[in-house]
Amino acid sequence: MNPVDELVVNGVKKYQESNGYSDKKMADELQCSRTMYNQVKTGKKRAGLKFYRGAMKFMLPDINNGHSSFNVPDNNNGKRKCSISRETKETNVNVNLDIDCIGECEINTGYGIFEHLLSQLGRHGKFDIKIQANGDDPHHIAEDVGICLGQALNKALGEKRGIVRMAEATVPMDDALATAIVDISGRGYTVLELPFTGNDMSGFPADLIRHFLESFAIEGKFNLHAKVLYGSNDHHKAEALFKALGRALYAATRIDKDIAGELPSTKEFLER
Repeated sequence: MNPVDELVVNGVKKYQESNGYSDKKMADELQCSRTMYNQVKTGKKRAGLKFYRGAMKFMLPDINNGHSSFNVPDNNNGKRKCSISRETKETNVNVNLDIDCIGECEINTGYGIFEHLLSQLGRHGKFDIKIQANGDDPHHIAEDVGICLGQALNKALGEKRGIVRMAEATVPMDDALATAIVDISGRGYTVLELPFTGNDMSGFPADLIRHFLESFAIEGKFNLHAKVLYGSNDHHKAEALFKALGRALYAATRIDKDIAGELPSTKEFLER
């Protein structure tokens, strides 16, 4: 029995025991046959969409309070979090990511503006992020932080069962407006329109934002279409963009209670 099915079946069994229901009565409540219920309960058959939908009415109170098993994937004892380390001759990067949090960030890269932008991503995505990165130049730092953060996101999402998957957000920042659209599809791809005008933001070249986003999306295995619609200040453009990306990723990684533990794909497969 896969871990997601196990969590749901255990919840149903607990409900059955607390109410003193027979297997037949519980199957009736789930609107399935007793045979199907026994097969799912013993792990002989996968819990399909019909079973999940039947179970939802027992699990909904916990879902609304943020405690349902549908809020978590099949790894790390039900927690959507991951730690990634990467050490090369150019950088040493450690990333800790916890998806279902409040957006607390502890980031040290040696580049204040980059840390500020990453904190916007975490705060508005409600991801707790800890990053410690050392390296020989900002190019390698941006690339390897993007690689590690993307890998952490992909692994933390596990099989991606039940996630909303696709989302978008548009965010202003004074003179600037930026939009980000994501599809957590299992395929890393970017289309970016980032008309930065300057060459440097407090020691961090503006073009490295593109490099970070490409690395992040490729390793995170999600489609990212992002665009700075307008603005005159590069700092404001970048901040609006990272806030929009945070909001889009927050929405896309939420659990859709209508599909329970199913994959949001007609292929029944999203690459991990």
